[in-house]
Amino acid sequence: MKCFQHVLPSNVKKELRKLSSIQPLVTLLGPDEDVLCHEFASLALVSMAAEFSCKVEIFEQGGLEAIVKLLSSPDCDVQKNSVETVSLLVQDYHSRSAVKELNGLQPLLALLDSEYAIIQQLALECLIQITLDADNRGALRDLEGLEKLVDFVGNKEYEDLHVQALQVLSNCLQDVDSMQLIQTSGGLQKLLAFAAESNVPEVQQHAAKAIALAAKNGENRKIFHEQECEKTLIILLSIESPGVQASASLALAVMSENLSSRDVIGKLEGIPSLINLLTSDSPDVREGATLALANITTANSTNCGDVVDKGGVDPLITLLNDVKPSVQANAAVCLTNLATEESWRSEVQQRGVVPALVQALQSNAAIVQSKAGIAVAAFVCDADSRNEFRAEGGLPRLVELLRSGNDDVRRSVAWAVLQCGNDLPTATEICRLGGLDILGEISLSNTRQSGFAKAAMDCLLDSNLPAKYAMTGTLGPNNIIQDGFYDCGPMRPDSKFLTLEELSSLPTDAHRPILLVNSKNADRKTPSPILLIPKEPEKSLEKLGKGSKSNKDLRSKSKIMREREEQKQREEEAASSEVSTTQQDEAPNWQPPMDEVFQGYIEEVRNTIQPLNTTTEQVEALASFVSNKMGGSVDRESLSTFSYELPIGQLKVELNSNIIPIGKIQTGIYYHRALLFKALADRIALSCSLVRGDYNRAWNEVMLCDEVKDGQPKFPPKSYIVDLMHIPGRLMSTDSPEATLYQRL
Repeated sequence: MKCFQHVLPSNVKKELRKLSSIQPLVTLLGPDEDVLCHEFASLALVSMAAEFSCKVEIFEQGGLEAIVKLLSSPDCDVQKNSVETVSLLVQDYHSRSAVKELNGLQPLLALLDSEYAIIQQLALECLIQITLDADNRGALRDLEGLEKLVDFVGNKEYEDLHVQALQVLSNCLQDVDSMQLIQTSGGLQKLLAFAAESNVPEVQQHAAKAIALAAKNGENRKIFHEQECEKTLIILLSIESPGVQASASLALAVMSENLSSRDVIGKLEGIPSLINLLTSDSPDVREGATLALANITTANSTNCGDVVDKGGVDPLITLLNDVKPSVQANAAVCLTNLATEESWRSEVQQRGVVPALVQALQSNAAIVQSKAGIAVAAFVCDADSRNEFRAEGGLPRLVELLRSGNDDVRRSVAWAVLQCGNDLPTATEICRLGGLDILGEISLSNTRQSGFAKAAMDCLLDSNLPAKYAMTGTLGPNNIIQDGFYDCGPMRPDSKFLTLEELSSLPTDAHRPILLVNSKNADRKTPSPILLIPKEPEKSLEKLGKGSKSNKDLRSKSKIMREREEQKQREEEAASSEVSTTQQDEAPNWQPPMDEVFQGYIEEVRNTIQPLNTTTEQVEALASFVSNKMGGSVDRESLSTFSYELPIGQLKVELNSNIIPIGKIQTGIYYHRALLFKALADRIALSCSLVRGDYNRAWNEVMLCDEVKDGQPKFPPKSYIVDLMHIPGRLMSTDSPEATLYQRL
């Protein structure tokens, strides 16, 4: 009889499915029936087992058990039909789990020695499905099936079946016990050598896939590393087959989760090979190469340096706008890793990473938006890159993504906003685009709020003090009021914060005026003078010596102010240069008016108050100065008759504007005086806070140490509110009844 000569006609298969023929067919598989019955009954079941409903019925009728017994039949046709039926049945997990209990693994392994390739192939297909079950993998290991599979793969006679055998091994090697066994027996070393030496790309591809799948387990990665698996994978990168290159790259990416493997890959010159693959025409190859480079450069400065030195920057920047989102995301991660070193970050910036990131943010894929957001945070961290990002139009998209429904995207973009919002021009633009409003909404949401969003909001507010004071009603000691600050009053939750230029375009009204602090002439190119630390330290702190906390705070504050002044100067020069080259024929931008009176106040307090010996003396003297400039002391009983609204109304008419420079106000109450005190105190490095209350109340808080008999300060310092209205210079403990009375009506 010629083997495999029988095939059921399609019409017969159709009729068999219509009839309730499964139970009689299973009966014909019994041991009492002859070989011919076995052959045709099993052939019929092959046709029936192709449909899911029939699979279930065959299993319930005991067909699997009968078929498994026929796997050892001496007749090749019966073997073929039986193993084919099993291969169809084990696609269902019930049958897959039952094979071990029915002792079906041993005969399936025996079929690998068949002289017929079709039987071997079907047996391997059965094993591929069966080894998806962990218990079956353990049973196969006990039957020495791993050694048999390794020998099968090493036999060139079975070269056309090596792919299926590797798939079985790939399933088995997910278990650490299997990995240890195959390592001990020397099978793993044979497998790696076979993968490197094979001439069949498809076999090499599946060998790399098997390594990648098994290496997802941390213990397995260690075993692969001990067997120098990285060397084999790097060899596979040079094979001129996109499938092999992609699989080997992905395997290297998985292996790179092992810290030692990252070092080895770098030492074995794997990085140049991966960089060469970045320009491949195959999207899968680019995906694997970028993922491998992203993992290899994570927390590894040596590999980062190699990527830069070996020419990896340009192709990675190009891939930020690849057609495949995963490639874009991987490239963004790798470039982010390169940003950890200042010199590398600078080189990547010079090669055009910022415009590429702006384009990447336009992607609709959440993974790209998330990774690009983190990359923006890594590279847009200095004034030049922020200016470039702003000029390339990146801010509108960044703000738009704050509304994303994806948590990772919102967190990443919030982190980018945090980095971008570190200077006033960028922070102002983000606020104008509604970024501050969105972050405010996020902070009130129970499901969307995060530490990233809160930090971004705090950063924006610290970089945009007018908005911070309007929204929170508080400026801390480190919030230094500079030229251009304005107080537009408390901001309602449903309103939008407006820039000073936008406010200047509004018609004059009878509402609360906008108070402006600006001692700088709009035409002046130089910044305000840098603040100096008082020559004579506070008397009560003199004996503390160099380690004095207050002196450190003073130096820290002065340093912050100097840095901000220098940054402002750089930004002004850049803006001036841009205007001169691109907007020569356009009308100049609106500039706030200079407050010459306030400028005179600054010079006066620097000459008379800053040189005073102690902080307490400076506070008291500055309080008296502010009070005198704004109408003098006012008795509490006379407060209702203290007319300040009429003079301010006259100023608005005179200036034809709602914006009034603070120096022009000569009759002011709590919130006028508190703002002037804070603005002048910041000019002489006198640390204080500004707090807004209700009903036009505002006050300043200072931290002072009491003195004990020996002249030493008594720590910790205490918080005091400065009286600017009733007894100018009076210091009231913040928790005292008189302070409470000062803060409220």
